[in-house]
Amino acid sequence: YLHINEIHQIDPKTFSNLPHLERLYLHNNHIKRIPAGSFSDMPKLRKLRLDSNALICDCSMLWLVKMMAQHNEMYIDATCYEPTRVTGMPLSIMEERDFECKIPEIQKDPEDITVNFGEAAMFTCVVTGDPTPDIVWLRDSNEIPIDGTRYEVMDNGTLMLHDISDIDTGYFECMAKNPVGEVHSKPAKMTVQRKRDSENLETAAPAFTVRPQKQFAKLDQESINFDCAANGHPKPHIAWLFNGERILLNERISIRPNGSIFIADIQESDAGLYTCLVENIKGKVNASAALEVMVPPTFILEPHNKTVKVGDDVEFICTAKGVPKPLINWFRNTLLLPLSENIILSDNNQNLTILSVTEDDEGIYHCRAENAEGYVEGSAFLTVENYEIIRPRIILKPEDTDAYKESSVQLPCEIESEPPATVEWRKDGSYLDDSRKHSITIIGSLILHNLTVRDTGRYECSVYNEYGRDTASAFLTVKDRVIPGDEYVNIALTEATRDVDLAIERTMDELFNNNNSSKTDISRLYRITSFPNAPAREVARAAEIYERTLDKVRDFIQTGHKVTSAEPFLYQNVLSNQHLEVIARLSGCVAHRDKNECSDMCYHSKYRSYDGSCNNFAHPTWGSSLSGFRRILFPIYENGFSQPVGWNKGIKYNGFSLPSARLVSTSIITTEDISEDQQLTHMVMQWGQWLDHDLDHALPSVSSQTWDGVDCKKTCAYAAPCFPIDVPPNDPRITNRRCIDFIRTSAVCGSGMTSVLFGTLQPREQINQLTSFIDASQVYGFEKSVAEDLRDLTNENGLLRVGVTFPGRKPLLPTVGINGMDCRRNLDESNRNCFVAGDIRANEQIGLAAMHTIWMREHNRIAIQLKVLNPFWDGDRVYQEARKIVGAQIQIITYEHWLPIILGKEGMNQLGQYKEYDPNLNPSVSNVFATAALRFGHSMINPLLHRYDENFEPIAEGHLLLRHAFFSPWRLVDEGGVDPLLRGMFTTPAKLKTPTQNLNSELTEKLFYSAHAVALDLAAINIQRSRDHGIPPYTKWRQFCNMSEVNDFDDLAGEISDETVREKLRELYGSVHNIDVWVGGILENQVEGGKVGPLFRCLLVEQFQRLRDGDRFWYENPSVFKPEQLRQLKETSLARILCDNGDNIDTIGENVFILPEVQDGLVSCEDLPSMDLRYWADCESCGDNGELDRAKRRARRDTEMEDDILIDKARIDGLEDSQHEIENTISKLKKRIEHLEETCKAD
Repeated sequence: YLHINEIHQIDPKTFSNLPHLERLYLHNNHIKRIPAGSFSDMPKLRKLRLDSNALICDCSMLWLVKMMAQHNEMYIDATCYEPTRVTGMPLSIMEERDFECKIPEIQKDPEDITVNFGEAAMFTCVVTGDPTPDIVWLRDSNEIPIDGTRYEVMDNGTLMLHDISDIDTGYFECMAKNPVGEVHSKPAKMTVQRKRDSENLETAAPAFTVRPQKQFAKLDQESINFDCAANGHPKPHIAWLFNGERILLNERISIRPNGSIFIADIQESDAGLYTCLVENIKGKVNASAALEVMVPPTFILEPHNKTVKVGDDVEFICTAKGVPKPLINWFRNTLLLPLSENIILSDNNQNLTILSVTEDDEGIYHCRAENAEGYVEGSAFLTVENYEIIRPRIILKPEDTDAYKESSVQLPCEIESEPPATVEWRKDGSYLDDSRKHSITIIGSLILHNLTVRDTGRYECSVYNEYGRDTASAFLTVKDRVIPGDEYVNIALTEATRDVDLAIERTMDELFNNNNSSKTDISRLYRITSFPNAPAREVARAAEIYERTLDKVRDFIQTGHKVTSAEPFLYQNVLSNQHLEVIARLSGCVAHRDKNECSDMCYHSKYRSYDGSCNNFAHPTWGSSLSGFRRILFPIYENGFSQPVGWNKGIKYNGFSLPSARLVSTSIITTEDISEDQQLTHMVMQWGQWLDHDLDHALPSVSSQTWDGVDCKKTCAYAAPCFPIDVPPNDPRITNRRCIDFIRTSAVCGSGMTSVLFGTLQPREQINQLTSFIDASQVYGFEKSVAEDLRDLTNENGLLRVGVTFPGRKPLLPTVGINGMDCRRNLDESNRNCFVAGDIRANEQIGLAAMHTIWMREHNRIAIQLKVLNPFWDGDRVYQEARKIVGAQIQIITYEHWLPIILGKEGMNQLGQYKEYDPNLNPSVSNVFATAALRFGHSMINPLLHRYDENFEPIAEGHLLLRHAFFSPWRLVDEGGVDPLLRGMFTTPAKLKTPTQNLNSELTEKLFYSAHAVALDLAAINIQRSRDHGIPPYTKWRQFCNMSEVNDFDDLAGEISDETVREKLRELYGSVHNIDVWVGGILENQVEGGKVGPLFRCLLVEQFQRLRDGDRFWYENPSVFKPEQLRQLKETSLARILCDNGDNIDTIGENVFILPEVQDGLVSCEDLPSMDLRYWADCESCGDNGELDRAKRRARRDTEMEDDILIDKARIDGLEDSQHEIENTISKLKKRIEHLEETCKAD
């Protein structure tokens, strides 16, 4: 009875030859493997218990299953722990096919050799198989008896033959066998050459007959040999080097007469590289082999006890050394630690990270470092302290205050919060720090000393921690003079701030705190992914307060002066510039106008900023995030600066009212009939969406309610920010509602209402949350805080954080913490949460989530290789270099592979070749590009996402309707990973756009159908969005693109050839000049060789030229990559990236945008070219890093020179030895000749 005895391993003969043993209990130990033959010669054994061990049921256990089948009378209780596919399976029910063993396979056959009589020889046979095969050697088909003298079989299976004679001539072959089968190598011929034959040969350079082979030895092992033999004439001289230096012989290390080196009593210091130098007067050769001395593990760094609070993250680090490199496993209490979404092992299991700790995570965590020579364990206790989380709340708020000059005043801001919150104060949007003028008390109050009139303003207290945020503000008036317009400006500003903040608070509460159901509204998930984050909210909030204040001022003036609503209202007539400056300053608009000085030239000259700023040193904000879209044509607003066309229903355009966006959609855009593209795959559409999420994200309003508190989903009135889409009478689907809800896009601060911030009257402009550059911002984020949150900062490897890794797959994206966005649409379907990536829309549809996963893995793949090539780089350097490469890859795929398909040959000619960086070209994304032109891809979306297994058969879960693909990241985890989706994308045709088949009805009739009172309509949303953004109509853009002038619908025949379509346009719009730009563009005939009409081609070319020529970090700019690096980058293909980063994609189309049957079918991933990252070794850098690089290069050159000197020295020593031997021989010959001469004289 040996159970519960901490037994970790047993030897094969431990229990053999026990003829009377009937019971053997080994359960509840730590046994992982049972060596073959462990229970032989035990005829009376009837009961064997191996349960409650962590048994690894791989092929090494096949012998035990066969033994159980042969002995039915024996009861054996054993359950598998690993691998995952058989976890929990009793060994008694397993069969041979359950083990997936591999029959032996010859990887390298022995080769023919010729050796001299009396010398040594070696045959090598490299074999694989599972279990590891045994190797037997045959000569002339007869098994060779291994006597340990003339014949030896090394541990790696190599056959050594000593003292070769004529009887050894023959054909040698190796036979490899394991329990699954056996295999024979090709025979290799040995020819024995007698010395007398060789003496007649002409002089010949040395050639190896036996090369030293890599060996493994245990510490204190009795001895090992490195054999080395060579032919040549004259006989070559053999010398040995150790790690490049001549070996010092001693009582343990000696060289045998045949040239082999003998090492006795193996020590750890013996590990290294042994080089055999062979030389004669005709030349020299050398060969090296390593000796690895097996050493049991020892800790470098052990885990330490940690105490954390619920919701915190915790990390344990455990590093060990040993040979072979120890494998690290983690245990909680006594059980192997199971991986989950919040338990992450990284850096070869050296780092254990537990995210969002709960009380269940408390316990003892054991780190076990184990190799073939033994193991070592270390433990740490995790203590989890609980506390009641209290979201920050201001309980004593500041109030509006009047004070006099030269006095002091205290503005209170008392809070309650757990954990403690950070308190910040701002005046008119600018942050305040402690100074002699003002100070912040321990409890958060602000004290202002020696007041002056300039201290007048709005003071805002902000408190925040990871669980929430609260703000309060008050207006301080320092009495000395009266600000013009105070009577109504201050009141309007106060009420506007209250209205906007309440609307934002209600919206955020509805979006993020609605936890009353196990099923989550999919529309809420969509709104969450589009909702501005904190920095974007600050920009949009200021704009909304600014605009709302002016609305209030107008109301007060009209009420006070009895101005009728019919009179045009001009702010310039009633507000002075001073009034407007006050409103701009107090609303926070001025705070958004800070200019980046781009002072860190070392960084900005080499790497992109995260937010896109400082790409252009003369115009630092061009292309940066949280800035306005670029205008090509002046916008069209009904009141000239903010109200979209159609806002006032009585206004007519060119004699006609604008049609409802929904009516246009149902009449001319939507289709239930789908035709397949005969050339292109669905990956074309997916890359378009992936690219779009790198370039633009128009933020919706910070509130989904009117400023008077009415939810936009519950009103059909046009009241900012609500701009609902009217449902026409007799709509084919919607009969119970008058409108589809729609919320306007947030405005850039200072636009849409006034003049003074930018010198002239500014029409409303919309915010682009992302950088405009193709810079992989969807991978890394558009601001520093997002980028750093995505990084793995636990080491210096420059990696992105990863999530859980399942057996047979690569890591998934990390998931949000307990306070992040909840993606669980239906807890009955899955409890898995949202993924985290550089773009918040990563979970929007499952195909997009798969692309995010692939590119996270690609960054890490590149970073790992860069770190191997440059081990002295720190984590930031590795990360930034990998980030730069990934950005270039996306640029190359877009411009070299994707755009030619979209634009056609003529469009690519218009785009032209890259010439040079143009600092005078603004690369910012244009409003019409984001709102209309790039949305052409909606016409290529299939209603079904195909999913295929490795045999290109549908997976068990089947294909996926588009409606079920939204916000379902769990499907990547539970339904086969990313591979099935990717295979579907590069083998399935895209939807073909025809004159009457534009957007499939899944997008126009069933979009979020289960979430809204009325399902959304993507086509109608596109039309309404262009009106919201003030985009001019279709004919204005035709003029911009130098297309033919049109005045009637029949004039469109050259671009919209279908007469029925033109007649429907006439019925809808009345005037050709009223056609919305997206509608006209999507209905045009596609250009030859492209997928867009001439208008969208023109707008796409205009933007993509700017994105290329106006980007200082464009990959072809000579200052970005070296010429040899650029050549490697041009090997980039999306197919290669999918192969490298899919879980198990080994067959693919060479161009994943083209259907396989149109090109050369599917090819092996091994046949695709790949990028060679060796050209990134030892790149120059700024400052200390550059000095380090240069120092490393100098050190390496010095080492290489030393190695050359040592080898030359060994060669010279060998020549000197040969010279001494020749001199001795000559001396002996002289003496013999003299002796003969004397003998002859005597005779």
